Amino acid sequence: MPLAGDLSGFSVDEVILFIMRGGKSGRLALKHDAAESSLYFDAGAIVEVIHGRVHGPGALASALAAFSAGQFTFYEDEEMPAPTMHVDESQLSGLARQAHIETDTMAPVLPDVDEKLKLMLSFADPPSLTPLQWLLLAQIPRRCTLRHLSEGRDLFAVKKALSLLLVSGLVQRTGQIMSAGITGVRLNVVKGYTREDKAVELDQEIVAGWRESGVFAGQVLVGGHVFTALARQGLGKSIVMSAPACRLCGVRDAQEVDVIPAP
Repeated sequence: MPLAGDLSGFSVDEVILFIMRGGKSGRLALKHDAAESSLYFDAGAIVEVIHGRVHGPGALASALAAFSAGQFTFYEDEEMPAPTMHVDESQLSGLARQAHIETDTMAPVLPDVDEKLKLMLSFADPPSLTPLQWLLLAQIPRRCTLRHLSEGRDLFAVKKALSLLLVSGLVQRTGQIMSAGITGVRLNVVKGYTREDKAVELDQEIVAGWRESGVFAGQVLVGGHVFTALARQGLGKSIVMSAPACRLCGVRDAQEVDVIPAP
């Protein structure tokens, strides 16, 4: 039976030290909400770490910083990947201390996960940034909260990159808390003319509400097909679709359809 427990009773550092001092081999699985890490041990030394999509030493630092809560399970003698590192007890304390220092330093700077962020960037004198920081800057206009910027990424790495952008003034907090998610609407089809067949027209209040969510990129799903969403006054609970678009989706005049912001 695998060793398992809750990180409310033990810190990640304590669990890792227990495995190291026992000279054990196997995989330590850490989980908290959507975050997951796997630490592989060989005779008590950490030889590989996978944290989200990150591997190696960077993943170890992220795991040490990320799991202040959650669950752990240790599977002994589980098949392990090819080693990429070798961290023993003497090296662990320094890595853990640095990870916790960075986390404590970032905390006062970082926004609430659903706080809207805005760019304060001038390209007259381009700053020197990491690839992840440039990527975050490019995405903030439409994915403007920490929650959405972190989707599919290493949360610790995003927080570290974002904290430096905030300190440098390239990104600014607004104090405005956004909705954590956006929902679809059910609308009546009006078959008519739109500016292009690959677009549909929606009431501007619907489009404005989606844009305020911070993740709407201007496209919607109707009947499994993606269309550009054009805002128009006075449409209320209707959606205007061209005849070709209606045929594509298999809908007709006055039929109700679900309209969902495209991912």
